[in-house]
Amino acid sequence: TITVAAMTEATIQTGSLLKYGGIALPLAFAGLPLYIHAPDLYTRHFGLGIGLIGAILLGVRLFDAIQDPVIGFLSDKFSQYRLAIIYIGALLMGTGMLGLFSFPAEHSYTALWFAINVILATTGFSILSINLNMIGGFWVNNKTQRTRITTTRESLSLLGLLLAAAFPSIASQFVSDQTAYSHLAVTFTVLLIIGIWLFQSFLSELAPHHPIKQGYGQAKWSFLSILMGQQRRYFTICFLTYLAAAIPAVMVLFFIRDYLQAEAWTPLFLIIYFLSGSALMPVWYRLSKKVGKQEAWLLSMLLAVATFVWAYTLVPQDYFSYAIICLLSGCALGADLALPPSILADSVENLGEQEEGSQHFAVLALMPKIALAIASGCSFLILEQLSFVPGTNNSQQALTGLVLLYAIVPCLIKLLSAFLLWSDIKRQGD
Repeated sequence: TITVAAMTEATIQTGSLLKYGGIALPLAFAGLPLYIHAPDLYTRHFGLGIGLIGAILLGVRLFDAIQDPVIGFLSDKFSQYRLAIIYIGALLMGTGMLGLFSFPAEHSYTALWFAINVILATTGFSILSINLNMIGGFWVNNKTQRTRITTTRESLSLLGLLLAAAFPSIASQFVSDQTAYSHLAVTFTVLLIIGIWLFQSFLSELAPHHPIKQGYGQAKWSFLSILMGQQRRYFTICFLTYLAAAIPAVMVLFFIRDYLQAEAWTPLFLIIYFLSGSALMPVWYRLSKKVGKQEAWLLSMLLAVATFVWAYTLVPQDYFSYAIICLLSGCALGADLALPPSILADSVENLGEQEEGSQHFAVLALMPKIALAIASGCSFLILEQLSFVPGTNNSQQALTGLVLLYAIVPCLIKLLSAFLLWSDIKRQGD
């Protein structure tokens, strides 16, 4: 069995890492369909306006802002029932994904059906991701090990994203788009069941006295004190980083299809991006060991800006240049995924607040959701004001606005987060 004592790298078996991180694959597999494909599917096939979709997604994120702290608190309070909590999250997420893609309601109830199932899926996602990140953060006490755990987990996440990027395009060669997404939801459910089974096996390997199994004691409601406490600057940096990533994420299909006129290349672009991120994950792990986690994260931010800003210079049908941008900007992706949770776990341990660990990770989980809410709501509403309509011939003004939102705005936000992180590193060094 695995104890809570600090470990060397050789102590954690690869099999245990895969059992722990296996559930991250279906979680990530659901991400692209849920946040990118579903809005596009419901606008093109079910007649929902892009502004309405943006408003619904904004409302869902606001709901997340309320429920994530509650999920974190309940996960801490009932931490001895961690496996049951995981089961509840899986059930909610599976139900939402199947409802969204396999049994879509048409006509007058489409918007309500879309909203309900997105809420179910995102609630399940919150439960699973908060608890998975908390467990990864406090599985062992060794700070280097934490980065190894998170890089393994996020590598499996990127594999899930790769599968999700390729699945709809391949399936649509044989069936309609709507049927392809239905098959995707069923595939997700199967992968989720396998992930839960592996995770249960991982928990069974932990020693009975491990805090993850027996709990950390009586947790108290600490969300506001965590959000506004010593780590508020760190959470601000995370939020800006996630916002910089969320804006192009919610608009990538529009940019590729409606500006680049390269819809057939979409799976290839996404695969290049995620494969690049996965391939470079071990590099960020080794670099963080050599120069420090925050320093490695800062370097990844600067790399992301230096490469992604080129997207503004592209012209329609500039396929090869965009593929290069996907390759280079994808190199920075692994650091954004793996390093923030590891840095947070180190900070929680230094503060001695492990009994509220799930609430800390609930705050971290909230950052990309608020970022996606702002990115989805604001970007879609701005595009609607510019008279941009997905899948049609748009005016030059609408396309120019699309490119500015997609390429320039995220780089400016990323530079701000990099400056704040640099000033943090500098202050700690003084």
